[in-house]
Amino acid sequence: MGIKMKKKINNILAFFCCITMLVGCGSAENIDMEMTDTDLSGITVPEQVQVVGLGEASHGVKEYQEMKAEVFQALVQNNGCRSFIIEGDFGSAIKVDEYIHGGEGTAKEATAKIGFTIYRTKEMEALLSWMRSYNETAEEGQDLHFYGMDMQWADDSKEYLFQVLDQAAPDLNDKYKDIFSFLNDEDMFDIDENAFLQGMTDAEALLADMDRARESIVKVCGEETFDFARECAYSLYECCDIRKSDMKYNAVRDSHMAEKVQWYIDHGDGSLLFINGHNGHVGKTSVAAYECLGKILADKLGEGYFAIGTDARTTTFNSQNDFDFDVKTVENENALNKLTEEIGGTCYYIDFDKVSGDDGWNEILSGKLRLTTLNVSVPVTTAIFCTSEIMLEESFDGMIVFDEVSPTTLDLGE
Repeated sequence: MGIKMKKKINNILAFFCCITMLVGCGSAENIDMEMTDTDLSGITVPEQVQVVGLGEASHGVKEYQEMKAEVFQALVQNNGCRSFIIEGDFGSAIKVDEYIHGGEGTAKEATAKIGFTIYRTKEMEALLSWMRSYNETAEEGQDLHFYGMDMQWADDSKEYLFQVLDQAAPDLNDKYKDIFSFLNDEDMFDIDENAFLQGMTDAEALLADMDRARESIVKVCGEETFDFARECAYSLYECCDIRKSDMKYNAVRDSHMAEKVQWYIDHGDGSLLFINGHNGHVGKTSVAAYECLGKILADKLGEGYFAIGTDARTTTFNSQNDFDFDVKTVENENALNKLTEEIGGTCYYIDFDKVSGDDGWNEILSGKLRLTTLNVSVPVTTAIFCTSEIMLEESFDGMIVFDEVSPTTLDLGE
């Protein structure tokens, strides 16, 4: 492609980006900013809420990673929340939970165990360090947990599963460890679809065998360990299910993440659960052509699910390219993030229920706005697609809105 043609294309893209941002700009007069809160430590949710979902418009933003720590800490203090559930793999998060309960290693090493390079940041290390310190003095039964609701990889789930089976059901360990040797993180993108299909069948057989041997396994390792080992086995089924076809990857993945959240509800103590993922997963309405995690939870839990979204007027973030990162910036002004001018600060929180009777706020919340939507990796040429149009009051119960956000502090060294 010639230089002149590239310039023409870039000009066209720039034009449409401007149009996109202008469409996203609404206006509402007489907005009462006294109804907002710039101190996130005051965030609380109604008593009937079982799960709080906190979305982020980009995984590569420092302020969003710091924000989720602040919101979680607020919910721990104000609502008795004790479980942080991240958009990370089930088996991998077990290792992180061991760390925050006094396990060996450092916070940096624990963040690496989450399995996604985008999480290997100083901000995430600070959250894990805080959770570990909290648990050192927590009363029995009041300790915090770090869990995962994803299933894109298999190695850590296999490791936990087969450690338990080796101890409590060696015959099952010998039978299935070899069967699932094909399913490993290193070769994940080279595995044939037929192998994934067979893996699903084998995982179903494994689950049935574990259920038949439940009593004997529980006698050796305890009921909680059995439950986690069994869910690791089910994670292998889910991994094969999402990997077997690219056509329905996102829909199947979100459906299984919803199953994971329900599993935590069923196996928890009734305390509030906090889940964290991209806005597109957490919102109560789907912005893509598949049913997202948040919609599934909202349909199932009703008022038991409370979703908080995020947005920023200027987003400078780390965009991942394999194991490297590029810093990129996206501008997207709308009626919501423009209000940061009124507070003279970096961000504010708005609880939609608290402003339901205000005409000015209702004009914003009942209209359609374009929120920034950035994936882990965003090539420059797709900048036109970096926003999604939604009706706020249908998708979220609250929003945390920033003026400017900056890239995460990566910590990738050995």
